[in-house]
Amino acid sequence: MTAVYLKELRSYFKTPLGYAFMAFMLVLFGIYFMLYGLFYHNADYSMVLNSVTMLILFALPLLTMRMFSEEMHNKTDQLLLTSPVSVWKIVLGKYLAAMTLFALVLVITMFQPLVLHALGGNVPTEKVIGGYIGFLLYGFAFISIGMLISALTENQLVAALASIGVFMLIFLLDGITALLPTSHFFAMICLIIAILLVSFLIYRAIRNIYVTGIVAIVGIAAAVLLFFLVPSFYENLLTKVADWISLVIRYSDFYTGVFDFSNVVFYISFSVLMIFFTVQIIEKRRWS
Repeated sequence: MTAVYLKELRSYFKTPLGYAFMAFMLVLFGIYFMLYGLFYHNADYSMVLNSVTMLILFALPLLTMRMFSEEMHNKTDQLLLTSPVSVWKIVLGKYLAAMTLFALVLVITMFQPLVLHALGGNVPTEKVIGGYIGFLLYGFAFISIGMLISALTENQLVAALASIGVFMLIFLLDGITALLPTSHFFAMICLIIAILLVSFLIYRAIRNIYVTGIVAIVGIAAAVLLFFLVPSFYENLLTKVADWISLVIRYSDFYTGVFDFSNVVFYISFSVLMIFFTVQIIEKRRWS
């Protein structure tokens, strides 16, 4: 894994992508630092972190678009897949390299709150540290999504555009959910669709129609029974689910100075899940 990690990390600095990513991120942070810190004389640097949460979603695809797409396009993925290194180590090596570059940019930006402090600003240290921790986890989660998308296509441009599309969909999830009908029946239909989607993914993984059928039937039967027996289960169900899975809302806790360890666990678990899906996709290609 170390060899993959070092190779991937060096590759970011052998191509313009790594420098473009760092430049884009540092310019974003610099603009908001000047606006909030120097122009408006606001020493709360967590506002800078919160302001760039959406804009970095356009920068992260620069890190993830080439992870596996480039390997597949150049046919060098066959060398990796036939090497004695396990798929898990290959995926983790690439992921850790992207994480390192992202973290490096954040380390550089830490000089900005130090400047505010040196100028006499009352920087809320605990809040800023919490904001940085949340921002780091926030970025790691989106990097894992971008890596998964990169494993699905050999075209880097497609991987980048698809990543931006998915990132924006996640960012706008709360607003989209608020526009959906709030009836119990609509919530039940959405739950049934989710059950069918999960059943499809299970079938793609195990190729067993009987097990898949049992899972789908039991899940749909449970959803219908809940509709008649416990209708309160569907009360604001879509909003509750959207709030629970929202990567953006969970970051807002860090930004406001609330350090909830469950949010840390969620971000880590989410990233691990995306890594697991990526490994499964690569494993399937390896044996096909």
